[in-house]
Amino acid sequence: MSDDWFRSPAWGLDDQAEFERRLRRARPTGRGQYLRIKGLALKEAGELAGARALWERVLEDPGYKMERWASLEHLADLAAANDPEHAKALYRQLLAEDPTLNATSQMAEVRFAELLTREGTTESLVKAGELLEAWATHRHSPFPTDHFQHQVAVARWGVATRNEAATQVAARRALFHAESGAPFPRHPTVGLVHAEEALMQWLRVAAAGPQN
Repeated sequence: MSDDWFRSPAWGLDDQAEFERRLRRARPTGRGQYLRIKGLALKEAGELAGARALWERVLEDPGYKMERWASLEHLADLAAANDPEHAKALYRQLLAEDPTLNATSQMAEVRFAELLTREGTTESLVKAGELLEAWATHRHSPFPTDHFQHQVAVARWGVATRNEAATQVAARRALFHAESGAPFPRHPTVGLVHAEEALMQWLRVAAAGPQN
């Protein structure tokens, strides 16, 4: 059977009806996964309301436990741009329920820290620093892009806390990870850094340190 029904980004009225029909026919143990994956397809297509609704359905059903944590992360990531307070609450919930970040991207601490750094209060900056340190201590990603994102977050935290040394070191490390190769030879594009030039230029300047 084709998996287009839960991987396709189509979401017209007929598509929704077909998705629900197929979902009802699916085994109960797999329905949470289908909801979550369909949500990802919709998000990529810009159908954010549809994606959000599907992930919220995962959270509402206790039978979808295996997909709950990933859906919490998806909802937090989605909210980060326009509703940072809600995003922070979701990241906080995720870290409380799933401290090992099992079944997620393992990047919740970094994304949560970025939001706290933007908040810019003394309390939020202290918490952001703790989260960034926790990621460095407890997460062991093989992907350069994850380490790049972490170091960019540290560099921005350094700017917010006026810690020039931390900013410079983190910027240099981020640039190193940007040049790193793929960790798995059979998948030469997986995990590589694809950053905008404006960010790369900012990192180069930060890595050079204060200019007297």
